Amino acid sequence: MTTTPIAVFLRPPHPGTTKTRLTPSLGSVGAATLYQAFVQDVVARCRGARGLEPELWVAGDVHDPFIRGLCPELRRVRQPDLDLGGRMATALEAAVRARGRGLVIGTDVPTLPAAYLIAARDALDSADLVLGPSADGGYYLVGVRDNVPDVFRGVRYSTRHCLADTLERARAIGVTVALLPPWYDVDTPQDLRLLRLHVALDPTRARVTAARLGEM
Repeated sequence: MTTTPIAVFLRPPHPGTTKTRLTPSLGSVGAATLYQAFVQDVVARCRGARGLEPELWVAGDVHDPFIRGLCPELRRVRQPDLDLGGRMATALEAAVRARGRGLVIGTDVPTLPAAYLIAARDALDSADLVLGPSADGGYYLVGVRDNVPDVFRGVRYSTRHCLADTLERARAIGVTVALLPPWYDVDTPQDLRLLRLHVALDPTRARVTAARLGEM
């Protein structure tokens, strides 16, 4: 089986610049500390999924001590200074050049089932584009095969229109799309409450995150 690169989008977990919408609930240090746990759980899930080759795509300093110590064996790449669509397209283009296909995932989904990652990989056998819808109207994962279609132009990122805009653009240019089951990002205090309930019921879903929340 040819491995599929998966670019994990992350940033150095600095207080005051990381997960700022959780600051009212956790404080700036607490929000950054919890984000560290999110990253560790997402990276572990990608590393454990059969047929995936994770890479760390960093918005910021690739030599940050946390980033360097996360998984030293993984390739680290600095995200370009572009909007989100441009950064995703750049990562996907690199993956397509290397392996003919690729995935990008964010780090706001610490409880995402590994089966969804496998489903995303398999969906690229028959679809040009795979998207994992998130509850806020965006998507937690995107993947392509063969080439990167021009689906990121004109998308209203970080709004409830993000997924709809991408799907509309895909239809307009004739790109075949596979949709994964929806999942939830953790961005707001309301999302945090859901996360607390989820890991209280099943701590194995995100072991590092569950342990960190237990300390807060």
